[in-house]
Amino acid sequence: MNPDRIRIWIARLAAPLAFFFAATVLVILVQRALESDAGEAVATGPSTDAVNTGRTTSATNPDGTTTRPGPCRRKVYRVRPGDTLESIAERCDTSVADLLELNPDIDPLTLNPGDRIRIR
Repeated sequence: MNPDRIRIWIARLAAPLAFFFAATVLVILVQRALESDAGEAVATGPSTDAVNTGRTTSATNPDGTTTRPGPCRRKVYRVRPGDTLESIAERCDTSVADLLELNPDIDPLTLNPGDRIRIR
């Protein structure tokens, strides 16, 4: 075999391997950054629910456990960004089936911030 052909063959093989390696390293770095951001969010303390009630949604105790507030006391819940029927049901101590029964006209896949959902 010709040495020039060998160099070309090695370059054709090395380029995709280098790309795969760089992509893998990038994915690992992004994943670690996201994990550290999630850890910092818990450590910063309680978050507030200004749209709905203005009260805290969770608090971190000194032992590392998280406490949640009691069930929703309102009859209507205003959807916030990122809410799903499952998260609303958990927050309001009810089931998705109950929410769907009380709100037959909503599509669970197209919840928009600001939508109102009956919870009792």
